[in-house]
Amino acid sequence: MVSNVFDLEYRTRRVSALRTRLAESGCRITPQRLAILDALVNGASHPTAEEIYALVLKVSPTTSLATVYKTLDTLKALGEVQELELGSGRNHYDAVDPVAHPHVVCTQCGRIEDVRIEGASRLLEEASRASGYQLLTERLEFFGICHSCQTTKN
Repeated sequence: MVSNVFDLEYRTRRVSALRTRLAESGCRITPQRLAILDALVNGASHPTAEEIYALVLKVSPTTSLATVYKTLDTLKALGEVQELELGSGRNHYDAVDPVAHPHVVCTQCGRIEDVRIEGASRLLEEASRASGYQLLTERLEFFGICHSCQTTKN
């Protein structure tokens, strides 16, 4: 099941949790950082740093792109955001659901969505058992053409 739907209540709690984690890590909670958190959680699904920056500039025009990247790096180090490298040359970020999970990516429009697959979490265990590696995490992305792009072509 493909889903990017997390209700407003969840997103509000998520921004608050990120704010708390930043504060606990010693970061000052500035208006710029709050705008970054809001754009990261409530903006486009799986945004790039540049997309976050564009949203933040609307409410905090003195914010720099470097501040966006530093905040993202801090959140990554805290385990609160996933960085998705999908071969497009621009990394995407997922702070709504930062636990490793599969994504589907449209090769036409670039849309990225979360996908829930029963048993996907067992893949790490099976790969570890089959390879003998001590695996730490996994990434699983599927590439194809989304429903909207399929409909447009017909």
